[in-house]
Amino acid sequence: MDKLLETVNFARQIELNRTIEGVYPVSGLTRLKLACLNKGLVSNEGSVTAKLKFGYCVGFACLKGSVSATLVTECQRCLKPMQTEVTGRFKFALVNNEDEFELLPEELEPYLLEGEEQSIIELIEDELLLSLPMVVVHETACSNYMNKQNSKIKIAVMAEKEASHPFAALKNLNKQES
Repeated sequence: MDKLLETVNFARQIELNRTIEGVYPVSGLTRLKLACLNKGLVSNEGSVTAKLKFGYCVGFACLKGSVSATLVTECQRCLKPMQTEVTGRFKFALVNNEDEFELLPEELEPYLLEGEEQSIIELIEDELLLSLPMVVVHETACSNYMNKQNSKIKIAVMAEKEASHPFAALKNLNKQES
């Protein structure tokens, strides 16, 4: 896959009904790196994959797209590196001024065109920033503390199930009489 261009003329891409696909290195996304420092970004390695489709939607110049990246982050429980999948989808109406915002259907978000060229990189970086999870943790228990907590929960659930059995009281009475 080709490297994404930094900027293009979005209005011209609409005229051409063009689809742009490509990759861009995570190391080139400064705002994402800064935001991820708070979330424990461990490495600048990897790349972002994006697909941008220019055309018309319900009568408006439109940009539909998707973006994804695999970031190496630090689990907030065990503090070990882990891979975090970040994906985002968007659907913008390309508008020339703020007065056009009110004309748009709810399904389209406005994207204000300013100048001849617009930044593809800033757009995909914005979408990744919006898609970052609040807290990055492994899906399974990854620390000794969490494993102990899970064991305690399992024991409590088993005891509760046994106690809720209708003949549990009789069973305990038989044990006491013996």
